[in-house]
Amino acid sequence: MAQRPNNSSRRTPKSEETSASHVITKDTLDSHIESVSSKADRTSVLSSRFRPDEHITINYSRVYYSQPVRSQPLTKVIEKSHLMQWQGQKFKCRIGITLENSTPDSDWTIGLAQACDYLELSNQFEAAGRYQWEFHPTKSGLHKMVNDSNGLQWPFYSHETCLLEIVAGRPLFYSSFELHFSDFFYPTMQWGMRRNKQTSWLTDVERVQHFKVWLVAIKRGKNHPKDGFPVCSYSQFRPELDELYVLQAMEWKYHIGLKFDCHMPLGRRCKSINDAQSEQPRVLQTVDPIPTSALVPPNCNSCQSLIFYPQDKNDVLLLKAKPADIVVPWDRWREDMTMGYSNVANFNCPTPLPNLFPCYSGDPLLESKFSSNRSSTPTNVVRRGFAGRCSSKRR
Repeated sequence: MAQRPNNSSRRTPKSEETSASHVITKDTLDSHIESVSSKADRTSVLSSRFRPDEHITINYSRVYYSQPVRSQPLTKVIEKSHLMQWQGQKFKCRIGITLENSTPDSDWTIGLAQACDYLELSNQFEAAGRYQWEFHPTKSGLHKMVNDSNGLQWPFYSHETCLLEIVAGRPLFYSSFELHFSDFFYPTMQWGMRRNKQTSWLTDVERVQHFKVWLVAIKRGKNHPKDGFPVCSYSQFRPELDELYVLQAMEWKYHIGLKFDCHMPLGRRCKSINDAQSEQPRVLQTVDPIPTSALVPPNCNSCQSLIFYPQDKNDVLLLKAKPADIVVPWDRWREDMTMGYSNVANFNCPTPLPNLFPCYSGDPLLESKFSSNRSSTPTNVVRRGFAGRCSSKRR
């Protein structure tokens, strides 16, 4: 049988009890005042509606090329029996931000988006012609930029290290994060090009590419479907539904030229490398308006094509690699990419057809709000794979 509690312990005399209850030390009083004040401040701060210009602070922005280890060259060239591969310097972007106490009334996504606004990538085979990687949307002039996401979501470079998701209604508490990515090129090319029973050899590689990078905050529209599972909550930026805040802009421009003599033995074919960069990556002091194409599909890897352009325009134009995504019907794509050449039998409609994404006529500039930001994990911030590093998947 359960026993009753023992109540036979000595009771405090009423006089002692009254006297003891009125003894309040200074430390007790200070502690009580601090507790009440802290609770009031916390409640007041969390009642603030989340706004990027008020509740995001950029602590640092770093964009740079990583330096090689010890005495390694800036560009690494690998010569194999059937092909050549080169790997350039790594571009790195690191942004440190702090989120401050607030409560969002909508879903938000904060992250790093990159887009390419210029590409020239050619591989010359003596006098026969050149293989060229190209983006149809920018070559045709239909779009000003091509988004450079990983193709699993847009517009962010990666869903692993480049974005934070904020959920509506869940309080944000003061905390700091780093958004970061690394981008570099490691394309391959065959040594020889067989045409008309003759082999022409690789002599020159030229690459010039310009990128813009933005730190953006996207307020998701009420009617925006959560269609990004399992990568993230939202698969795309939708200009007609979402609200864009541009917090910072950066840019980097990469140029490299390589010359080869394929009559030399393997390991000695690369004659020269011009990889000195005239401009270093930089954080921009102003933010220009962003064209729609910079933040929507298709992305660079999926809309690129590899075409051999013969020196003789009466010769066969060869489509070596078809795009996975296009913004116009295939007949229009073929017309744009083969202009000036008559022998285009290799450009018949592929099966299956590439994915067709919207073409934004005139590529309108996005209405965005620039926030001049001031210079621990929130419970509603999803950090997907932040322990890992994001590396490029380059042509």
